[in-house]
Amino acid sequence: MVEWRTTTLEECTDILGDGLHGTPKYTENGEYAFVNGNNLVDGEILIKKETKRVDYSQYEKYKKPLTNRTILVSINGTLGNVGVYGSEKIILGKSACYFNVKESVDKDFIYYIVSSPTFKQYLESNATGTTIKNISLKQMREYTFELPEIGEQKRISSVLRKIDEKIKNNRAINKNLVA
Repeated sequence: MVEWRTTTLEECTDILGDGLHGTPKYTENGEYAFVNGNNLVDGEILIKKETKRVDYSQYEKYKKPLTNRTILVSINGTLGNVGVYGSEKIILGKSACYFNVKESVDKDFIYYIVSSPTFKQYLESNATGTTIKNISLKQMREYTFELPEIGEQKRISSVLRKIDEKIKNNRAINKNLVA
């Protein structure tokens, strides 16, 4: 029997923060996208045609320490959208929380934790604000869940990833059948 222990998101991450709490100087042909929570869709960072852009100087001024272990979650407005950072050229707005998962924890397992209905329910029940819902970084850090040992984390996330891939493939097939 594998032992699971109670932990928090803070204990599983090296850093947990959010983006810029202001407005950068936008540039029409800027190289870097200004990403908020609405750019986080189904585990990806969607940079849309209408996504505002900034140049290198604004990027340097407002960049965050995003790595190949970074997960993003929307915490303002729409709550609980999730994206995994994949070296996109971006700066973050305040509605995007980022955290870098510790090397001792399976990043994919944490991705599935923050993509779960239980996590989304936690966000909804702890949100403040009437018009625009908000989750504080403190509440993000305090999110509590059960964590198995690393081998079990990897086994679980591997199964879930395979299911996600099958769903994605089936959607693509269905899209082609309709077209």
